[in-house]
Amino acid sequence: LLTHYGTDAQKKYWLPRLASGDEIPCFGLTEPLAGSDAGSLTASGVVFKGPDGKLQIKLNWNKRWITLAGISTVIGLAFRLRDPENLLGKGEDVGITCALIPSKTPGVILGRRHDPLTIPFHNCPTQGVDVVVNLEDAVVGGSTGCGIGWSMLMECLAAGRGISLPAQATGGAKLAYRTASSHALVRKQFGVSIGKFE
Repeated sequence: LLTHYGTDAQKKYWLPRLASGDEIPCFGLTEPLAGSDAGSLTASGVVFKGPDGKLQIKLNWNKRWITLAGISTVIGLAFRLRDPENLLGKGEDVGITCALIPSKTPGVILGRRHDPLTIPFHNCPTQGVDVVVNLEDAVVGGSTGCGIGWSMLMECLAAGRGISLPAQATGGAKLAYRTASSHALVRKQFGVSIGKFE
């Protein structure tokens, strides 16, 4: 998301920290009643003008099954943005938006780890209660990124799955090959390793 849509300031700040491992990201999309269906999001943000005159967003969310959430330092968040005063000039219902929220921001809650499948990744719930962030800093792409989160999500999810699904299939095939070949070497029938049978 940052590489394709982030502002220069966001790229300069976040990308080196993410690449070095100084920041640990997670992405909050899945919700208890919406699953991973971005069109059914209940997470919400409301645009308002802060005391300094800069645009801010007050966020509320309830996400679950978020990989790395419990140990994350920054949360990528998908939410529906509303602008009751039309401060952005895009109408009241701006639409799905993506933002980066530091996990130590007041109001952010990182829940305990879920581990029903004994897998190595940390999967945790996260909630946000009246979390206030600067719009230009937080929204991926700044104010121009408001309301285009659906496009961001679909394009980046497709690119990510284009990498992760073949990688998982290759890993599964390698595991099956290693297991089957090891068994064929060790298992003997008639005093001969079954790997030597036709």
